[in-house]
Amino acid sequence: MTAILAYVGCGILAGLFGGYLGLGGGIIIVPFLTLAMGVDIKQAVPVSMAAIVVNSLSASSEYMKKGMVDVEVMVPLALAMVLGMILGSSALYFVPQQYVRLLLSAVLLYTAVSLLRGQEKPKEHVERNKRSRLLLCCLLAFLGGIMGGLVGVGGGIILIPLMFLLFGLPLSTARGTSSFIVGFSGAASLGVYFLSGLVNLTVAPPVMLGTVIGGKLGGKLGALAKPQLVKILLFAVLIWVSYKLASVALRELL
Repeated sequence: MTAILAYVGCGILAGLFGGYLGLGGGIIIVPFLTLAMGVDIKQAVPVSMAAIVVNSLSASSEYMKKGMVDVEVMVPLALAMVLGMILGSSALYFVPQQYVRLLLSAVLLYTAVSLLRGQEKPKEHVERNKRSRLLLCCLLAFLGGIMGGLVGVGGGIILIPLMFLLFGLPLSTARGTSSFIVGFSGAASLGVYFLSGLVNLTVAPPVMLGTVIGGKLGGKLGALAKPQLVKILLFAVLIWVSYKLASVALRELL
């Protein structure tokens, strides 16, 4: 019973935090399950993906009500991210995760610094070379999806900086759009994990229940958040995830 309450609490925290920032919540769920509850990483990742899907459904509806979702950008990026996630999830047992973690850690560190220094672009910038920048974003989303599927990250930590820095969407719109996309990409990975029998049906339901509760509240708060505060929080999250990925990878290699 204590373990079930801990799983629900983990889901609430992940949903609240992920829903507020437009992330999936995997950056909280995977470390909690592996470090605090002793769940194997290869079981924690599928549980994280299940929670990401329900968190997206809970939080993104709040962003949609506020008009903070760009459907034109969401559809191609979601398709690219889904394809990447399917490929990454399928390769979970075949690719050395240490090197993927190190690569993703370096990308996130660079992204964190760029995000903090980045300024919101004028509308004219968004319209200029829109198709070329969208194609580049799709390619990077596909590569991000592969890495996300391999290490259990929903993709929001890649998508939000991508849409804000490269495509030029306002940070609030980037978060709302990301919240939708991580649900699609998470569902793709979850399907692969479920068909492979990797989803722990004892751990997943209480975590998902907590995520629904937290995601709804996180989405409501996130739709009202000030961009500067969100930028600082995203910077902190990116730095923390980058550090954790690198430390785990180096520990396994050395």
